[in-house]
Amino acid sequence: MSFRRVVTIERNNAALIVADKKIERLDAAGIDPIWRTDSIPELPNSGEVPNTVGFPGPGGVWVIGWVLEPGRIGDSDNGIVVMDEQAPGFHRTDSVDVHVLLEGSLVLELDNGVEIDLHAGDTVVVNGNTHRWHNRGQQTARALVTICGASRHDRQES
Repeated sequence: MSFRRVVTIERNNAALIVADKKIERLDAAGIDPIWRTDSIPELPNSGEVPNTVGFPGPGGVWVIGWVLEPGRIGDSDNGIVVMDEQAPGFHRTDSVDVHVLLEGSLVLELDNGVEIDLHAGDTVVVNGNTHRWHNRGQQTARALVTICGASRHDRQES
């Protein structure tokens, strides 16, 4: 799948288009790069997308398109995240991930066995917890994901 990527900025108090081109999928299965900054966003920012995949460090923000085919579990990490070898597909990242499901359906499974059915138009925010994705539907699931790199501070909440 390819898509059109348009990025605007402001320069000299006027809006300016800095990118308007067709983008092809990266080699990482199901990942379409849209926009990114690897540090706290500053303006203007053209969001150039290098041909690397992964997750941003603290303060970084990446926007990607994500695709999961029918009958698949999201267990193909391609070096992007560390998967749990004992429970295929389960992973966690040091990020806050905002998923907006555009098409199809997904099941978000948490490591405590809870499953959340998601349909086109639904939004879920994953806050660095262990989870995995299933596409149990009949159509390809497509989501827009904003990934915000975060610092992990595991501590007891009172």
